[in-house]
Amino acid sequence: MRENNKKYRTIKWVDRLRIETLYNAGHSPQEIAEQLGFHHSAIYRELKRGRTRRRNYDWTEVEIYSPDLAQKKADENKKKKGRKLKIGNDYAFAEYVEDKILKERHSPAAVLADIENEKKEFRTKICLTTLYNYIKGDVFLNVTMAECPYHKIKPKQKKRKVQKRINAGTSIEQRPLDILNREEVGHWEMDTVVGGQGKGKKSFLVLSERKTRFEIVEVLKEHTAAEVVRILDKLERKFTEKTFRSVFKTITVDNGTEFSDFEGLERSRRNKKKRTKVYYCHAYRSCERGTNENSNKFLRRWHPKGENLDSVTTAEAKRIQNWMNDYPRQIFKFLSAADMIRGEPIGSCLLEE
Repeated sequence: MRENNKKYRTIKWVDRLRIETLYNAGHSPQEIAEQLGFHHSAIYRELKRGRTRRRNYDWTEVEIYSPDLAQKKADENKKKKGRKLKIGNDYAFAEYVEDKILKERHSPAAVLADIENEKKEFRTKICLTTLYNYIKGDVFLNVTMAECPYHKIKPKQKKRKVQKRINAGTSIEQRPLDILNREEVGHWEMDTVVGGQGKGKKSFLVLSERKTRFEIVEVLKEHTAAEVVRILDKLERKFTEKTFRSVFKTITVDNGTEFSDFEGLERSRRNKKKRTKVYYCHAYRSCERGTNENSNKFLRRWHPKGENLDSVTTAEAKRIQNWMNDYPRQIFKFLSAADMIRGEPIGSCLLEE
């Protein structure tokens, strides 16, 4: 933050001329801020405001700072300006918001919940709508709507696909209706998160508990049915056969080939008895695994679509798993999945996982 003896003031035309001279001389934004007596965030924003490209005599292009362009934009913004922003010069609040969104991958709603849960005290107190308006209005230096998960994008109209083959095992139509109500713990949804097409072999296996939204994230060495069965066998060894049955009463999956071995998924590795019941969604109906689909979006904040996942380790998967389980959930009034599972009979063994 800026030292207390530095005066808070607006950047004027003469300041912009000095910024241009210093910037062209190779000074960093931090150095410019120190010399002119501004906070470094103000200089970063100013350079962004006046950024443009200039063509040289040899037809190459370079990026420059234009004080004329910056002044024009500043004048336009002044005309559009309404009442004074609540955030003012509360740099501590701005830095907290940016760190939470950029480094910890939290949504704006979760950021405000973190402030309440951590009992943080800032001069600025705003609602979620105002925070989104600030982000849209470029109040923050480094955060835009692109960094905010769940910002609404108008979906394209897609042609409805028709299922061309029957489910591998028991259809979701035969799943008991009380599972739909999320009143009992132990009913899971399972899916995979893959890397870029043709890039690597590894992928994530994600299991989401329907009532508490508790997550288990594992790494698949190959995207095959045998590898998925191996992971469930691994979990059965960890929890023991009896505990596995109480923790994983049912698992709902899609019709991907990695889940085609329904007998292997349901059968215990030890005595070949049934260890769980697997239900298959209708084809092209991801809404029937809504919890799982939402969990995949959480994971994508760390590993976006198209990324090669071959370098991902089990330790990385568990770090993401813990982050997801500690994330404040709006549906639980910003308690986490770990908070919700803690009061359940199976909570103790899952929190040790």
